[in-house]
Amino acid sequence: MFVNRNKELAILNNTLLSDRAELFVLYGRRRVGKTELLKQILTADKNAVYFLGRFESPKDMVLRLSNIVAKKFNDERLAKFPFRDLDEAFHYFAGKKGLVLILDEFPYMVSSDPALPSIMQDYWDNQLKKTDIKIFICGSSIGMMEKHFFNYSSPLYGRRTKQFKLQPLGFPALNDFFPSAGFEELLAIYAVFGGTPAYMLEYENDIFETIRTRMLRKEEFLHKDAEFILREELREPRYYFSIIRSIAFGNTTAGRIMNDTGITKDVVAKYLSTLQDLDIIERQVPVTENMKSRKGIYRIKDNYFRFYFRFIFPYMEYIEMGEEDFILREIKTNFQRYLGLVFECVVTDLIKENRNIIPMQFTRIGSWWSRGEEIDIVAINENTGEILFGEVKYTNKKVGVKTLNTLREKAKNVKWGTDNRLEHYLVISKSGFEKDIMGKDVTLIDMNTLERITKIRN
Repeated sequence: MFVNRNKELAILNNTLLSDRAELFVLYGRRRVGKTELLKQILTADKNAVYFLGRFESPKDMVLRLSNIVAKKFNDERLAKFPFRDLDEAFHYFAGKKGLVLILDEFPYMVSSDPALPSIMQDYWDNQLKKTDIKIFICGSSIGMMEKHFFNYSSPLYGRRTKQFKLQPLGFPALNDFFPSAGFEELLAIYAVFGGTPAYMLEYENDIFETIRTRMLRKEEFLHKDAEFILREELREPRYYFSIIRSIAFGNTTAGRIMNDTGITKDVVAKYLSTLQDLDIIERQVPVTENMKSRKGIYRIKDNYFRFYFRFIFPYMEYIEMGEEDFILREIKTNFQRYLGLVFECVVTDLIKENRNIIPMQFTRIGSWWSRGEEIDIVAINENTGEILFGEVKYTNKKVGVKTLNTLREKAKNVKWGTDNRLEHYLVISKSGFEKDIMGKDVTLIDMNTLERITKIRN
């Protein structure tokens, strides 16, 4: 199933239409949809050759490549006399006008023949870059792909003509997968599976039953896929597991992570940096601060990882004992609060994509916190001096003027701009609003508005 990705497809198509040689590097986490994206090229270009790397001997890899190329171009001579090595393969490619070559899971190919990057460097520098060849190289190991193409010591450093890191889909894209689902159902799906297409396709119309059948049972791939992904990238995954679990339980500063895990300061700092490089976690600061602020906190970026390390990883012993009902009770007890945190992030992203739903233009948007106080959404315009304060309520009660008054009081603690700054207020509520907040100087957004803007196609 291939949906959305219109911007990404446009980038690939523009590369195909280029009048020069292209070496396009596509990378991103496993199951995010890289291969399905690249396969769209196969239907768009008759000269496209797709080759999937795997763990095998160099001889087997070259023979398999020969067979695929021979069949693609109906080359009887190549079928009888296959490539003897990768040198012969790239010599052949250099003489093939209009060739589009897709090398998927490139790190596996390098593991089969470590000479591959050097061979490609030689042919690219001396022959290929003078042709109209289009080479698309793809890999799931972010660390390995960055090592081969962004590390100065790599033979292929500086050879790429384009690069693209494929991210999970955003929340509105879930409409393409589940067109009949309402906002709250989409939010629950997104909170558990994030924007990874392969995960979302496991959904079975009920979020808790899907968790039971797809995540709590040892034979299902979602049961430990988060761990497998991390093990592929990291040498000491157990320490990383402890750090991510700690963040999932609300320990968002380095100090609290150290106290919770018992891992030393230097090791925690190093591992947090690695997890940021891998796009597993992110460091956030109050929107009014710069990135060097000491108020920075760490959050898990991907909802599947956040859910997994909050509700699955800590209960592995119970899963081994077949205690599915116990774990589901724990999840249901805490799920509403968990959804509230995801709801805040989704709302902020929707505002970024639909800026006209708030009463000011902004140059920065995020949240704010200091000394125990927190404001869910703060947007600032550094050019006009305007600032917006927003409260997000994911509760079953309607929101009244008391919430607005509390927000106004908290806003006084935000030191930004001038004393006569222009302030705006925003309240977003899952369950609607009481009459006493109507007509006040505040923008009110309910679920109907969120549902409407979520279904707007870009």
